[in-house]
Amino acid sequence: MKKMILLFLFVKLLSCFAGADLLDDVLISSNTVFPSNSTSCSGAGTSTTFSHVFSSTNSISNWAAVNLPYEANAFEIDMTHTDINQARNWTLRIGKGGQIVSFIVKPGESIANQAIGKAIWNDLVQQMVAVTTEESNPSFIHGSGVYANDADTLPPFYNPKLAMKCDGNECGIINWGQQAHVPTPHYSPLLFYSRYRDCGEGIIQYDMALYHFGQNQQEFNYFNTPWTGVRTSTFKDILLSNTSGALNTVNNLGSWGADSPHIHNLDTTGGFTTFAEEVAKAGDPYEFPFCIDTTVTDTNDNANTPCLQEENLNVRFELVVQQNWKTTQTNHWETYNLPPESTVRMKLCNLPVPIKLGAAGWGRPGGSVELTNNRTNYTFTSIYVIHFCWAGKWTYLHSSVNASTINDNFKDGDKILIKYIGTDGKGDNQNGLTFVHGKGVEWKEDWQRAKSRVRFGTTNSLRDGTVFTTNMIGQLKRGDVYNSRKFIITDSLSNMEKVGNRLKDEAFEEVFDAGFYGAGEVITLWMSSNSFGASIGSDPCSNDATLVCTGKSSPQDTSLRPLFYITCGLNKMTTHDPYYGTLPDGNSLKPYKCQDEPGSDTRAEWKLLGFFSNDECAAINSKEYQSDFCIESASPSEFPSSDFSFNPSSKPSIQPSNNPSTEPSVQPSNLLSFDPSINPSHEPSTTASVEPSADPSDQPSIYPSSKPSSDPSILPSVEPSAHRSLEPSTKPSIRPSNLPSIEPSLEPSTKPSIQPSNLPSNEPSLDPSVEPSAEPSTDPSNQPSTACNECSNNRTPWMKNNEVKCYTYSKIKRKCANNKRW
Repeated sequence: MKKMILLFLFVKLLSCFAGADLLDDVLISSNTVFPSNSTSCSGAGTSTTFSHVFSSTNSISNWAAVNLPYEANAFEIDMTHTDINQARNWTLRIGKGGQIVSFIVKPGESIANQAIGKAIWNDLVQQMVAVTTEESNPSFIHGSGVYANDADTLPPFYNPKLAMKCDGNECGIINWGQQAHVPTPHYSPLLFYSRYRDCGEGIIQYDMALYHFGQNQQEFNYFNTPWTGVRTSTFKDILLSNTSGALNTVNNLGSWGADSPHIHNLDTTGGFTTFAEEVAKAGDPYEFPFCIDTTVTDTNDNANTPCLQEENLNVRFELVVQQNWKTTQTNHWETYNLPPESTVRMKLCNLPVPIKLGAAGWGRPGGSVELTNNRTNYTFTSIYVIHFCWAGKWTYLHSSVNASTINDNFKDGDKILIKYIGTDGKGDNQNGLTFVHGKGVEWKEDWQRAKSRVRFGTTNSLRDGTVFTTNMIGQLKRGDVYNSRKFIITDSLSNMEKVGNRLKDEAFEEVFDAGFYGAGEVITLWMSSNSFGASIGSDPCSNDATLVCTGKSSPQDTSLRPLFYITCGLNKMTTHDPYYGTLPDGNSLKPYKCQDEPGSDTRAEWKLLGFFSNDECAAINSKEYQSDFCIESASPSEFPSSDFSFNPSSKPSIQPSNNPSTEPSVQPSNLLSFDPSINPSHEPSTTASVEPSADPSDQPSIYPSSKPSSDPSILPSVEPSAHRSLEPSTKPSIRPSNLPSIEPSLEPSTKPSIQPSNLPSNEPSLDPSVEPSAEPSTDPSNQPSTACNECSNNRTPWMKNNEVKCYTYSKIKRKCANNKRW
């Protein structure tokens, strides 16, 4: 019988999601830096969608013109939640650095407008920040990217993406954090893990983690988790929860600065802070919350004294027109995005010691104000007070009237009264944006230096952003992981207290040793002559590959280091040093430049391979990584290969091969071969040959041939032939023939029949039958039947010796179970 040719080709499997591969999957799904999910976040199911296709949001976001050309550079993926309640709809745009570069909710864009030319979606965006204040090794590492300080940093350079997986209701991304201020001689040893999870109901679980993989003992001691800039024109007001869980409007918002008036320990809050489109405000007087201490000398700051001492020692601070000074126009309207020619300078204070910028009570009043001459009741308005008392003397502000008009209506010594301009607000149906940060219950853990806190303050109107952050003030050492779970909520303002109180105890932060919550999954790297790849868990690599090294998917103790695959131009490198192959410039590190291509704009790309022992994987240092190296296709190739396969395929090819295989196929082909196989098949063909084989088969055919064989078969056929044999067989048939033989057998069978004959035998069988005869024997048997002794869980020796198939054993077993006899 002619043999069938089998050939199976290894083909490439596409990832189930764009940009993902097996390593991305396991590095995101099987890391232990995020030990748990919130019980309040069960997921939003089919209401979450993702898109890798960039589409500008400028019609809604109104980005600043200076950075609008780089909008596409910042984009990585859009994550969208669609809800029947429009107040809960949102689209979150994750940037290349893992940061939130856009967050569109019902009222519009909630991320600041990116108005600073050097800060291209790397400053007033939502991100983590890690700082060390060591003078010998200062670090300021952003969870977004670097400032565009020179031509080499354009287009903007964001924290390299090491792995990403977005499916179901969540998106996870791992990035290598960058020193924000470049060029710099300082090394960055931090991996940033970000996970965004759609919980439904307008709620996003926002998980943040940092892993310190450095090789020195540098410690980080100040963190923003997160830092963000909320679009002021979209959400004008802030409401801070108190310890009873009620939201209270913050009237005197104040400028952002080192001494911002709004720094609140988390344990003094109710666990969440809410931004509102615009709340109602009464036209209340604005009073400075301190007095001038008349006993303080000019060596002290005497304008921040609480008004609690005896009245004769304290004078409540007031704005008074100073002698011999006139109001003048300024150009500050250009800087602060105010109406043209609308800013003025007045000398309304005269303190012996200048007040620090941003000192408590000296920032913006948090709304438009009226300034009234206490002597004449003449009033003008200001929509933006820039500085109340700059350098201890000057008040800079927007004015509804020009400088000349102010000078005509104010004289030396006139006192100025300030009060808010009342607003009706937008009511309870307006949207709110809430950050659930928790209540700081972790205080006094050994990794904390001070209580965690919440901070917020205004920037200028040009940037159109209100800074908001929560600070962890602690320590992150080599081999440590910082992990934090927070929540973001978009919903009706009237619903914010209820949802915020429900989630406040689910928010937390902690620092732990890497590996404390488990080792993750096993990652094994394999190589061939020019390339390498990975298998996961106990899965072998199905390619003809050599095992190189074995590591883990999650950070462990410091004996395992992150292993990076870096492509920089034509160079391919696998190394523990993420700076390898990039351009050093004197003492400065420039990871945004490729070492061998100094005149090129080519940027390196990084991929995290896992965590491995130092230099254990050195054999793959210059080989090319292939994401599908260890993946075998589940479908046969459409066309045969031109070369021989080294091993037989597990499934047949659709088309026959030009040359026969050296090994038999596991299964027969559906089509006939042009030439016979060199070696016989393991199993018979399903289709009969056109011509009989020259030599008998080792095993019988499943179907009878249309012509008799020239020589008898070594083994009997499974099915009887349609024609009589020319000569009797030397062995009995497994099943009786439909037609009698032309010549009788020379001798009776030595083995009993599988099934009884329809007619009684002329002589008794030598061995008893497996099943009793339907008709009685003419003469009794020489031996009685024996008890059933072939009931076992394996094929019996008798069956093995006689090549009886497993289906026969099942019949025997069933018979034995019924009557315990043959």
